[in-house]
Amino acid sequence: MNALLKLACLLTACTCLQAQLSVPQPYRELRGSWIATVHNINWPSQPGLPVATQQAELERLIQSAHDSGLNCLIFQVRSACEAMYESKIEPWSCYLSGLMSLPPSPKWDPLAFAIEAAHKRGMELHAWFNPYRALAGDRFAPSAGHVRREHPEWTLKYGRDWWLNPGLPQVRQRVLDVILDVTRRYDVDGIHLDDYFYPYPVNGGDGKPVPFPDDETYARYRNGGGALELTAWRRENVDQTVRAIYEGIKSVRRTVKFGISPFGLWRPDFPPGTGGGLDPYEHMGADSRGWLQKGWVDYLAPQLYWTIDRPKLGFATYFEWWLGENTLGRHIWPGMNTSKIGDDRRAGEILAQISITRSRQARMPPGHFHWNFGALDKDLGKINTLARERAYGLHTLPPASPWLSNLSLPAPRVERVANGEKLRWFFDDLRWDASCRWWVVQALVEGKWRTEEVAFHSQHETLWPKGAAAVAVRAAGPAWELGPATVISGR
Repeated sequence: MNALLKLACLLTACTCLQAQLSVPQPYRELRGSWIATVHNINWPSQPGLPVATQQAELERLIQSAHDSGLNCLIFQVRSACEAMYESKIEPWSCYLSGLMSLPPSPKWDPLAFAIEAAHKRGMELHAWFNPYRALAGDRFAPSAGHVRREHPEWTLKYGRDWWLNPGLPQVRQRVLDVILDVTRRYDVDGIHLDDYFYPYPVNGGDGKPVPFPDDETYARYRNGGGALELTAWRRENVDQTVRAIYEGIKSVRRTVKFGISPFGLWRPDFPPGTGGGLDPYEHMGADSRGWLQKGWVDYLAPQLYWTIDRPKLGFATYFEWWLGENTLGRHIWPGMNTSKIGDDRRAGEILAQISITRSRQARMPPGHFHWNFGALDKDLGKINTLARERAYGLHTLPPASPWLSNLSLPAPRVERVANGEKLRWFFDDLRWDASCRWWVVQALVEGKWRTEEVAFHSQHETLWPKGAAAVAVRAAGPAWELGPATVISGR
């Protein structure tokens, strides 16, 4: 009997090894969306709601994103020098309470809440900052702790908004301090900047662009021996901020991704023949191609908000151009204007744009972001329904970022427990726990392997998938690098 038992164990081990080798790699695609808090666009639905209502709304949005098939959310935590989290640098957001600097009562932290809610559902959470906007409009007055009151000399009025002056070293340091404070204190997966650097040009009553009022700062620069002309000096100011943020994040937590979503084109007529009016490079100090090619971002999400069939300024044209400029092989995950469904496009346009990103996956692991989550959450033009039916049928993992981390993780031990109703996994050597960020559960159902669940590193069990003939579990590192699968049979 002893010999027979040994033989049975050997055959079982061989069967498991064969199954392990045959488990396919999970399908990868970044599927994300922005959740905007400025002007209460997506959350909270209005300022001053009871805390329980705010929490319920945010929990529901994140659950809705998971159910829609997304695996990444970009959550706006600093829209105008105020915070959707507890900060010793800047005041509580007016969009939370209705009064800037007023803490929620009972006190809670929306960023910490969102991170935990996203991770519980196997999703990344990126903290989204607007670096230079100081006040968005005049609906809410600045509090005593706001930069407009503490350092009015740092701010400039332009259009309806107040802006920090990027030409001041103190301003650039403040932006860096705010972002690195969050990077240190919160378990975010990414840090994200939007398209506002120097502001978009505002026209005066005569229809001509109003100059941004930083002439005194520029004059001091020139009087101090600076040689750059005005727009080159502005680009240098923004470049210093972007580079300092990237290097600062990596010095604190190397595996936190840094992404920017700039205006969709780098400069007019790039690629040749496309034309275009706004020049972000000149007008906004935004050298987005330079940031990509200098390695100052881990992903770029250019706002390709045009339709595919639009002449010259078209989604596919610019996506192809950005891929061609991606000399370091960083992620290019374009932003799609899903909120325009019902205006100049139907839901099918967004599905077609997703297909375009997938058709180039030999050059770039696919990914995309929806502006904004309200379109999916409200099923605008049936986009949520159609995406789940036609585009998001398979559960996906975000693409790996091997320049951030490339660990060789071991296979976990996997067991069936609770009379076979649950699956449990863990490392034999617990020292690996610190290197694992996610667990990936795959199931063999009706002869096909599929990704069943993504679990945060603190989770170590789940229900046995219905109808599964076998289940495989892999560890995933902080940059979504995968270890080998351990397979357990359903018999």
